[in-house]
Amino acid sequence: MKKSLKIKNNIVNQEKSESIMEINCPICSNEAIFIFISKHDKRIYECENENCKHFFTPPYKENQGIVPREGNIENLSDKATNIFGERNERLLKLFMKRIQNKNYPITFLDYGAGNAHVSRTFKQLLGTKAKIYCLEANPAFQNLYQKYELIQVSTPNELSDKIDFIYMIELIEHVEEPIATMKQLIKHLNKDGLIFLSTPLGTRIENKTNAYNTPSHLHFFSKKSFNLMLKKSGFMEITFQYYPEMYPIPSNKYLKLKKIIKKLISNLLLNPKKPITHLVGFTKPINIKTKLLN
Repeated sequence: MKKSLKIKNNIVNQEKSESIMEINCPICSNEAIFIFISKHDKRIYECENENCKHFFTPPYKENQGIVPREGNIENLSDKATNIFGERNERLLKLFMKRIQNKNYPITFLDYGAGNAHVSRTFKQLLGTKAKIYCLEANPAFQNLYQKYELIQVSTPNELSDKIDFIYMIELIEHVEEPIATMKQLIKHLNKDGLIFLSTPLGTRIENKTNAYNTPSHLHFFSKKSFNLMLKKSGFMEITFQYYPEMYPIPSNKYLKLKKIIKKLISNLLLNPKKPITHLVGFTKPINIKTKLLN
């Protein structure tokens, strides 16, 4: 009861402060309008700029974007590795195809590493061919990474190498200042370095996306606002597409076969273009040559 009252008080205080000040979009700085209160009692705003249409909730407390974790952290990591291990192997193959100059060891940065199930799989497969840094704001994971030969850093400035490949999987929506974060990362990429990002699509209707399901999400990107964020940060825009490597395949043979048949029917008969519900893709810094072409 006390917790519920505290949340309501926070919302009331937030509403009072917001009622006396203009709310601007954190991506393009244009004025934003309030559109609804989410299932987690967050006030959701939409940017009025037609070239942005970003959705967001203004943070009203420190570290609001950090996901609280309870229980045994190693057990959580083991469980996630068991669930996503096969998916992570396919994801690594996808990444390795994109890395141009494979000068071993390849340097990776897992930005928002969490329980590190992705990086654990990568390190297990690549061994000494990879040097993997894990950056995580949640102090609960502080002593986890070294157990799996992963290198923990608190900020990008602690990196001792230029990075070949950064993966930010379901992370950018938790970051308070996405543009400032991306601008910081650009300094630590190698010449041909890449970044892979994924985030749930933001929409005006809450139940049309899972973007609003997590209380620690601060940003709910539209296609336009995501690419505007990249452009303002000095990165190339992304052509979004569906990557099957992002999703686990059921281990049960019957379920696996059922999923394959369902996908074939969907692709061939019903809907040849899979709707984009997640914004996923690769980007790299805009160089002088790219600017001249555009």
